[in-house]
Amino acid sequence: MTASVLLAPMASATDAEPGTVGVVSAVPGPAHRLASSAELGDGGRVELVDGRNVRVTADPESSGGRPARYTIAATNGTLSVRPTTKSAADRTTARLPLTATDTRTGTTLSGLTTQSATASTYTVKLSITNADVISKLFYVWNRKTWTSYAVNSDTAGGTSSVKLPPGDYFSVALHSDWMKPSYLLTRTFTVGSAATTVTFDQRAAKETAIRTDDTGAARESSAVWIAVPGGGLAGFAGAGPDKVYVTPFSVPGVSLRLHEVLGKKGASASVPSTYRYDLTHSFDSTVPTSPVKTVRTSDLAKTVTKVDAPGTRTTALLQSAPSLGEWTGVFIGSSVPTAGSVTEYATPGITYNRILDYGPSDLRLNLPDRTLPAGTSAGEVLGAAPLQPVRGQWGGSQRSLDKMSLREPDTFGDTAGHPANDLRATYAYKLTSDGVTYAQASGLDSFHGLTSSSLPSSERTYTLDQTVHRRVPYSRLSTDVHNEWTFRSGYASRMELPLIDTQLKVSGLDGLGRAAVGTVRVDASASTRNTATEVNTRVTGLAYSTDDGANWTDLTVAADGSATLDVPATASFITLRVTAADDQGGSLRRTIVRAFGGPAPQSDEAVGATRISNIVVNGGKPVELTDQPLQEFTAKFTATDPSGIASGDMYLYRGSYTTPDAVLYGAWPATCTKVDATTSTCEAQFAYIQPRWTLGRNAFAGVWKAAAWAEAADGTGYVDLHAAKSASVVRDARVTANASPEPVAKGKTLTITGKLSRAGWETLGGYHGYAGQKVKLQFRKTGASGYTTVKTISTSSTGGLNTTVTASTDGYWRYVFTGTSTTAAATSPGDFVDVR
Repeated sequence: MTASVLLAPMASATDAEPGTVGVVSAVPGPAHRLASSAELGDGGRVELVDGRNVRVTADPESSGGRPARYTIAATNGTLSVRPTTKSAADRTTARLPLTATDTRTGTTLSGLTTQSATASTYTVKLSITNADVISKLFYVWNRKTWTSYAVNSDTAGGTSSVKLPPGDYFSVALHSDWMKPSYLLTRTFTVGSAATTVTFDQRAAKETAIRTDDTGAARESSAVWIAVPGGGLAGFAGAGPDKVYVTPFSVPGVSLRLHEVLGKKGASASVPSTYRYDLTHSFDSTVPTSPVKTVRTSDLAKTVTKVDAPGTRTTALLQSAPSLGEWTGVFIGSSVPTAGSVTEYATPGITYNRILDYGPSDLRLNLPDRTLPAGTSAGEVLGAAPLQPVRGQWGGSQRSLDKMSLREPDTFGDTAGHPANDLRATYAYKLTSDGVTYAQASGLDSFHGLTSSSLPSSERTYTLDQTVHRRVPYSRLSTDVHNEWTFRSGYASRMELPLIDTQLKVSGLDGLGRAAVGTVRVDASASTRNTATEVNTRVTGLAYSTDDGANWTDLTVAADGSATLDVPATASFITLRVTAADDQGGSLRRTIVRAFGGPAPQSDEAVGATRISNIVVNGGKPVELTDQPLQEFTAKFTATDPSGIASGDMYLYRGSYTTPDAVLYGAWPATCTKVDATTSTCEAQFAYIQPRWTLGRNAFAGVWKAAAWAEAADGTGYVDLHAAKSASVVRDARVTANASPEPVAKGKTLTITGKLSRAGWETLGGYHGYAGQKVKLQFRKTGASGYTTVKTISTSSTGGLNTTVTASTDGYWRYVFTGTSTTAAATSPGDFVDVR
């Protein structure tokens, strides 16, 4: 999330999966169900999940610390998705048919027309010239019929071929290599009665972009594609700040589409921009020789969006995709502040699909489409606590004939009603009636429900019990959600179960979802799903707990469903319970553990005999981060409990526990390996770190803290340590040494120069001189086993080293830097000098 796309981490507007990076809108219209899926060469997966969205799930090992790159094409009624990676072996293309069946009507739909067969075809060689090509895709359309012709682009180098009948053609070559600018190269050509070669000269491509009059803004992500008549497209190009180049063209009906997100220069995930430009532009029929669109900020739509944090300051990624009537769209985004606000500027009149991800993109809010007019519009609040179950866009659990399909994934929606799920949460379901269990399962994720056994055909009362649990580094709230529904159901062809939904709103919470000492108002409402007639659904009770549900205090509920709650000064968290009923025999009892935070500090926790020990980060050595992507390290700890260990995890943070300045999350949940009946070793993998995008500030180098927790196998014991260990996260350093002249006469002066530099985390690439640091000059005589320190000198204002010694014997000279609290130690290679 072909048209070729360089994707930021993304998600579907309906359902999402772990590591999801891209979503393609395949067939417009109502929900359709498809089961087609295919493996990608890089270990990822492409899946048609419904009639509107195609989900591309990345293998984290292929995407790295940068946004994942995929090229996505919709041609010949077939969707093609291809990874863009460093390894040619990984660039296998997955193809799926773009057809779907409408489950409500049974109608089969097809997204695109197929190419027509002809008797006479000729080989056309397509070649990208003046470029070093690793990954490419070619697209070809007939300019009269706009029939597309599939080209096998899996060949090595910049060349492919296709057999075409005589006619006039428009073709696009996408050249998109990892961590490099991308290119959309175009050509028109004619096929007569012989084979031909069509070249795409990369030197002819011009940079394309959308720019503003805000000189402090810079591109954070982009998607660029070419659309042709009939719904075909070629792209996407673009990713992160990388430049995009296109060949100017003039072809009636063909458009170049630009979608860019801009933010403040130097922004990062840990220090996000406080403003965001979401810009879209189309060059229709003609792409000029300078395909750059400049817009004035004053002409854009403007709104302020408040982004609440789930109990702790975390990272968040706001993503969007313009709805332009194409068969395909892609989400791109930028980091936004949590427990804060972002001023959004957008192209007026463009409808944007939107999603918001928290942490490592595991907690995901699906937001409504938005179209803003020019000028200032009212803002909105995203992610406000309590995080609670919300009926999803496509409904919930269903009954079909004599079976029920049970799946209620959107457990962590916000008070505005935006549905959300968490990829790290675990779900349990149990369906019963009259003492008989018809379905039961536990340990499920948000994407998997279960189907009941055959049910009695007569109408009767059922009980559906659902428990959702999570303990994650990026959220302190809604750790457990328990739903107990009763409802009436009988034999039906297909219908959504008439479950009761409630919505809770709490006044006076801050941006972290915490309440101060004093009175807050709780507003509760209830409704029943899928009722043919008007149903009276009402809130019947509200209660709260300050000890995770061990003890409860009932609240007086007014006729409008509101109640007042006096938050005590000793409460770290408030748990809420709401009950509701309708006049069809349905009821709901819902418990949200830690629905919002209280005024008391959140300290270490320990329940039962669960313990953590032996925490080791990076093998006990400092974490040394260079200026490059794809960096990683591991951390381990030992967890014990008499009943054994169910799970555990950890993360690193800089600053305070609740409002950290920066965080490093594991790429996925930690793995706990059983040692014996009571003990496990838990290992967290911190992978794909790119300091420029992850941290963005050199000041974050230094002492970090590790938070760790473990949960017992019996489901009751746990331990949560907020500052379990200190760890050094430092900037990598390099030092050089050069002794001259070589050789040198004995007794003559020998000059040893060098430079001490360290990685910069605020710019992409580069080491910078480290001034005013003590560095040791050491010498090892030929044949000796070790070095001896000769003197200690200081680096210059540019990190330079320069000193002299008297040459006495053959040997090796080097500089040694012992490191500081923010910078790693470094030793230069020894430079041999022949003394004569």
